[in-house]
Amino acid sequence: MLAGFEVTRTDDIPQQPVAEGIALTMLREGTGNSDLSAMVVEFAPGAEFGMETHEKPEVLYVLEGEFHDGERAHPAGTLITAKEGSVHWPASKIGCRVLVLYPNGATK
Repeated sequence: MLAGFEVTRTDDIPQQPVAEGIALTMLREGTGNSDLSAMVVEFAPGAEFGMETHEKPEVLYVLEGEFHDGERAHPAGTLITAKEGSVHWPASKIGCRVLVLYPNGATK
């Protein structure tokens, strides 16, 4: 392994259910206020998370399917950035897979 690099394979990490029809794979759990947190979140068709208020900035990239934020549907290939204090209602009518990054550390 090259010095300064960290590698995680998603095949080696079990999914964790977070709500009905929604599961996440935690790729990297940052600590404090500076370490990156990264996860892949999968929504089954029709799954809804409910209202989510961000305590920290979030970056979301739609890998597959279509992610809905409570106002609009975003297809695969869409990058969404959310500021601290922003609110959305994550859901997916057709199902989706998204990469979620918290650049400033742990999600809570």
